[in-house]
Amino acid sequence: MEKFKQSLSRLVFCLFCMFSVALYQEAGSRAASKEDFAEIKSNIITAYKNYQAVVDLSRYNVYEKTDKAGLKQVMTEVINETPGLFYAGQEYTKEIVSETSQVKRIVLSYSKEYTNADGAINVPKIKSTRKKINSGIKSAMKNVKSSMDDAEKAMVLHDYIVANTSYSDQRTDKNRVSEAGVFIGHKANCQGYSLAYGILLEKAGIGVRYVVSEKMGHMWNLVRIDGKWYNTDVTWDDPLDTYSASDQYSLVHHKYFLKSTRNFKANGHYGFKAKQASSGRFNNMYWKDVTSSFYYRNGRWLYMGDSGIMERKSLLSGKPEVLFSVNGRAFARFNDNKYYFIAGNSIYIYNRLSGRTLPVWRTSDYYSPSYYLTQVMYSEGKVYYRLLKGRKYIKGSFKVNNSGFP
Repeated sequence: MEKFKQSLSRLVFCLFCMFSVALYQEAGSRAASKEDFAEIKSNIITAYKNYQAVVDLSRYNVYEKTDKAGLKQVMTEVINETPGLFYAGQEYTKEIVSETSQVKRIVLSYSKEYTNADGAINVPKIKSTRKKINSGIKSAMKNVKSSMDDAEKAMVLHDYIVANTSYSDQRTDKNRVSEAGVFIGHKANCQGYSLAYGILLEKAGIGVRYVVSEKMGHMWNLVRIDGKWYNTDVTWDDPLDTYSASDQYSLVHHKYFLKSTRNFKANGHYGFKAKQASSGRFNNMYWKDVTSSFYYRNGRWLYMGDSGIMERKSLLSGKPEVLFSVNGRAFARFNDNKYYFIAGNSIYIYNRLSGRTLPVWRTSDYYSPSYYLTQVMYSEGKVYYRLLKGRKYIKGSFKVNNSGFP
């Protein structure tokens, strides 16, 4: 996101926002053009960016009878698929001339979180939130290096979101449907994941689009690499915990990274159109079986593979070097030179400079043999772990010094 399969878990939890639309008398018969709708969409986005509530449509000859579906599609794309509008509301109304059914104006709504008690738009709060989002974007973009190609940039940004975000579609997580959920609260649903990834890709100079399956209630990205489009579902590459349905420490999947539409449909996605993603160039890349982040260090890629701790000169070609042979899992960075991982029922630290591996923490020192160590993560001076006993998880942590040891 294992008790839940990826497709089933996201299908259950990832719900799209629904619009409440005021309906009026239908009488018109003249349909607006595709160009009209494109311009209307641009005007609505501009209105939101300028904190306006009303958009005048009188010059477009939009009618309720013939253009209702087209206008609804425009509003869906604006609110659900436009990065930067985290403060947009999920409802809108139309002012319609009763005699002709012409839609004269659209009245936009803003999220209650960003409106005052009197209904006025709380612009200072929007700006404050945007500042926090930009800080999160800046942190994510530190992982992108000028020496990387577009596929490598797409990879590190994919891994950053998965490693730093927990899936949630709980109403209490108010920012879950926007990039604010990823960059501020670190909790989001598929819409939040997709918008955040889209922002980062654009910052990296990579083409991006959004794919929506209404039948699945799901959303993901199309990513442009070397002139061709590929599906990437960051949400489904962030696996949920087997028994608690919560985020898993340091576990990053790549099964849905840069895949063709045919591959996606063969692996659980349905009810969508993405014919432009026809290339299967990356469908069978080795990374589809890698369940750790890829860490970029001095022009090389470090990750945990089936044979142990692996290193590559290129993410796309060549053979990996096995730096340390181990049946390990949950590869987590302490700093650029040291990494934690689990082997057996213990936590180890690997030093890339010296090539040494030393034990840091043993389950048997604190728990009975019935507890099984499954997850590890490092954050701000602490190592966090999860133990499994039967179907029950136990969380714990311990402080470490500057060398990475307790």
